[in-house]
Amino acid sequence: MTKPYYEIKKTITNEYYYNLKTSEGEIILYGEVFKSLEACKQQIIFIKQYAYDYDYYYSKLTKNNKHYFYLCLNKDTLLGKSNIYNTEEEKELGIASVMLCATVATIKVFSEEEE
Repeated sequence: MTKPYYEIKKTITNEYYYNLKTSEGEIILYGEVFKSLEACKQQIIFIKQYAYDYDYYYSKLTKNNKHYFYLCLNKDTLLGKSNIYNTEEEKELGIASVMLCATVATIKVFSEEEE
């Protein structure tokens, strides 16, 4: 069985983003776009440091009452965004999954040739 991992990819504008994936390959946290690979990796280091603490998760609702969350250092510093969930219970399971996977996940950098 593989471990959870952060998948880092390059955009067509030569910027980088990450997705946190479970050992089954399901994306559970989406990152923003960064100008450099090092900045993207630094964001992952922050996630690994803070993801275990529920106080860094901010729950949100869409206009049609779907649930999602942000993982943030503070209200102004976004670390990642979740999927959209139908129920609050599913969202809470999503948070638990990020808490479990984020700190043990490895980092994999994918080149365009590997896609």
